[in-house]
Amino acid sequence: MADKYELKQVQVRLRLSEAEPLYSAEAITSPAKAADVMAGVLSEMDREYCCVVNMDASNHPINFNIVSIGDVGHATVPVQNVFKAAILSNASSLMLLHNHPSGSLNPSNDDIELTKRIIEAGKIMNIPVIDHVIIAGGTAEIVSIREERPEIFKVREEAKYEEKPKTNIREMLKKNRERAKGRENKAIEPKKKEVSL
Repeated sequence: MADKYELKQVQVRLRLSEAEPLYSAEAITSPAKAADVMAGVLSEMDREYCCVVNMDASNHPINFNIVSIGDVGHATVPVQNVFKAAILSNASSLMLLHNHPSGSLNPSNDDIELTKRIIEAGKIMNIPVIDHVIIAGGTAEIVSIREERPEIFKVREEAKYEEKPKTNIREMLKKNRERAKGRENKAIEPKKKEVSL
């Protein structure tokens, strides 16, 4: 008798848990205020940190999440990590922030490509990306990719499909009824048998 194999079911449970908060003397009621608070912390880091600030429907920050910690010049940021806390927080939008320990405020090609990927994923999940902010190490100066490259944040026109000739619904229904009526009439008509004598 052949060995039996089993396929086990697993239960996936994701949950948010609170960590150490950041404090501000002012109410954090906007993306700009959140960036200000985060800039102070991220500018002191010796490696690249990528964070997400999750926003409610009024663009008030709900929470933040560190989604990636890299090295001095690069952080790999998986798209699913960016949206995990946003989904669990029931966020309506998000803002991406990361630091450049070198002090540079220039977005790299990787920064631009990451921004594009996150925006595309956000469109699919209906969680728009408000901005991607870069924070300079040591100075806490910030640059907004949205302000530097606004074309990235414009919603691209959906792919155009080949236009099919427009169908008049009334005409289509009328034809369907006529076909159905023709089938009914054929079913009702008795078949005549020919009798030969």
